[in-house]
Amino acid sequence: MTIGESITLAELELDPYPALARLRADEPVAHVPDLDLWLVTRWDDVVLVHDRPDLFTSATEPSWLNTVLGTNMLGSDGAEHRRLKDALQPSFTPTATGRWVAERLPVICDELIDAFDPAGVDLMTAYAEPIAVRALQDALGWDNASWQEIGEWTRGVCTGLANFANDPELATIAAAANEQSGASIRERVVPNLAHTGLSPDEIVNNVRLCMSGGINEPRDGIALTVWALLSHPEAMAACRADESLWRNACEELFRWISPVATSTRQTTTEVEVAGTTIPAGALVAAVISSANRDERRWTDPDRYDLQRREGTHLAFSAGAHVCLGAWLGRSTVRVAVQRLFDRLPDLDLAGSPDDVEIRGFEFRGPVRLDVHPAG
Repeated sequence: MTIGESITLAELELDPYPALARLRADEPVAHVPDLDLWLVTRWDDVVLVHDRPDLFTSATEPSWLNTVLGTNMLGSDGAEHRRLKDALQPSFTPTATGRWVAERLPVICDELIDAFDPAGVDLMTAYAEPIAVRALQDALGWDNASWQEIGEWTRGVCTGLANFANDPELATIAAAANEQSGASIRERVVPNLAHTGLSPDEIVNNVRLCMSGGINEPRDGIALTVWALLSHPEAMAACRADESLWRNACEELFRWISPVATSTRQTTTEVEVAGTTIPAGALVAAVISSANRDERRWTDPDRYDLQRREGTHLAFSAGAHVCLGAWLGRSTVRVAVQRLFDRLPDLDLAGSPDDVEIRGFEFRGPVRLDVHPAG
């Protein structure tokens, strides 16, 4: 039995990193029947998959992304991808969102912190999720639904995207989330983006895509960075001594625990990668979370280290499909984390770091993060 044949989705959901380390060492390109995907796990090979759309196309058939979300920019290549991305990109640039990050986001953070129960809160629902949702809402003018509703729809959409086993119950959850979010997007966001020239369906589908990454990644990024700093007192002390390290703390978190794990492609022809032949038409997952811990690129990659000088990570993808909301997502996480610790210098975990349950393969984050605001 190959390593890939022995790996299960359940194992990856619990903790993917031991299995990914085995693959990088001995089977860097592996077919995993339980996912019905080929996993590419080393840094150079993951970059290759992103950089060669002639060999690895995003316009897969069948397309899991398009099935769950409807046809979208991430499920297309070339001119079609560029058309969709260029239409939405202006909503997420520093020019469009910079003032919101500098002026409005700190106010939102303070309002949420002021509402904390002094006895303790789940930081996921009391802070991380409302901030991540509000960032997307304000970028798109999506004001006809509450952050709670959009957060729930996002979880439903992500349930569908992570449904590698094609569980019909999970598919039903995703379909309901798509229907409900779609109605809200059509009513409010479609008119706001009519000037882009995109059709209503194109706007709906691509906003759903933005929900899956643009809410999921900063939400989990905020919570995971807080957990990482509270779990590493030396890193926390370094941030307090040097404010420039708050950015490092967030970027290192995105490398260390990538909230979004993979980019899916399809081979356009038979292709050899790392000595393994992948057949034409195969679905391939470039495993970003594995590349971000590749021993060939990173020194002691399983360690959370604010002083790294080894270059950028791949948490926001690479190539033509690099995340259009990367600047907003990164900035949201950095401001939210720094503001939280500035306001609550004695913030502490309710239990030990090991008590925090972190789950997920495609989307990885804390199930909840219980903290005591006053230590």
